[in-house]
Amino acid sequence: MKSIRKLFGSQAGFTLVELAIGLVIIGLLIGAILGGAQMIKNAKIKRQINDLRGLYGAVYTYFDRFLQLPGDADADGYFNSDSLVWVDIESEELAYESKRSPFGAKYYFGADTAATPTSYRNGNFIKVSIPPDVAESVDKQIDDGVDSTGYITSPSAYTGTAKIDVYYFVD
Repeated sequence: MKSIRKLFGSQAGFTLVELAIGLVIIGLLIGAILGGAQMIKNAKIKRQINDLRGLYGAVYTYFDRFLQLPGDADADGYFNSDSLVWVDIESEELAYESKRSPFGAKYYFGADTAATPTSYRNGNFIKVSIPPDVAESVDKQIDDGVDSTGYITSPSAYTGTAKIDVYYFVD
């Protein structure tokens, strides 16, 4: 039986050059994986923005056709209920309720007419629950980047990790 020393010669391990090359390759792979994850997240944020703009467009396309907001059965200028809005825009094939946010949440339509609004302002809105960092990015790209002002608002600050409600006002 041959000894291990005879099989491998006098070398019993890796050289420093081989270890360095191995570490460089592992580093490149980790960098590519992390970069790919960020690219995926950026694509989801872009889709989130496009979804919100698409639903906004669906509301105004319906309004242009019928001179009334979808889901506004009493013609007072406010959405009466989420389900009525979806019935109206689906009947015109403008959007579908089955569509979900790239972060898994359902889109809701509503109206805030209270004296002290929970979302910092009154009016018709599209609501979705998304991660706070995504909410901030969406707000910066569509509006002013501040959670308490503008067309994009949230009753929560853009901090933490739990999903928060974001309201996109349809004026």
